[in-house]
Amino acid sequence: MKTLFILLLILGTTSPYGQQKTVAHNYSVIKTSEWVIPRTDTLDYAFDKYLGQKALLMKRKIDNYKSASVAWPKDLNFIDGIIEADLAWPGKQNGFVGLAFRLKDAHHYEIVYFRPESSGTINAIQYMPEKKFDFNWWDYESDKYQSKATLPLHGWFHVKIIVKGSKLTVFVNHQTTPALIYNQLDNSLKSGSVGFWLGNSTVGAYRNLVITNF
Repeated sequence: MKTLFILLLILGTTSPYGQQKTVAHNYSVIKTSEWVIPRTDTLDYAFDKYLGQKALLMKRKIDNYKSASVAWPKDLNFIDGIIEADLAWPGKQNGFVGLAFRLKDAHHYEIVYFRPESSGTINAIQYMPEKKFDFNWWDYESDKYQSKATLPLHGWFHVKIIVKGSKLTVFVNHQTTPALIYNQLDNSLKSGSVGFWLGNSTVGAYRNLVITNF
C-alpha cells in the first residue's frame, strides 16, 4: 500500500501541468543599454509621459508605407508564452502600433498590430510574419489575418497575446473573449525576442511590457 501511495505521488508531481515552468520578464523599466532601439536619420525615440503615463515613444520622421520599426530587449529568447503591454497612438493620421515576437532581427519576426482608426472593423487587428526588407503588409490583407476590435483612438489600451506552437490568441483591454485567434503561425520563425513595433506612423507609445515564457 505504501509503495502504491509513493507511485501515485510521483505520477502526480510529474504531471505535464504540474511541471510546466514559467519564467517572467518585466520590462516596465527599459534600460537602453540592454535594448535595441532604432535611432537614425529617419527614426528617433524618447522617454516621456503620454496621457500622464511614462512611456517609450518611437518616432518616424519620414512617411514611408513600406516601413516598419521594432525595439526589443537584446538577451530575451521567446518561443511560447504570454506577452502583455499597454499601447497607444498619439498621432494625427495613419496609426499603426503593435508587438513583435519570435524576433530575430529588424526584418524577421511575427507581429500583431493595431489600427486605432479602424476600431470596430475587420481591419482593427492584423497578424503577419515579416521576412523581407520592405514591410509587405499588402500580402496579408485577407480576412483570415485580421479581426474586429474596439480600440480607443488615442488612449491607452492593454494587449495580451498568448503564443503556443502554431497558435496565436489575442485579447484586448482585459476582455475574456479573444479578439483574434490564428492557428497557422509561421514555422520558419520559431524563437527570438519580443518587442514594440511601429508601422508607418509618426509616433507610437508603449509601456509595461511583461513576457512570461512557458
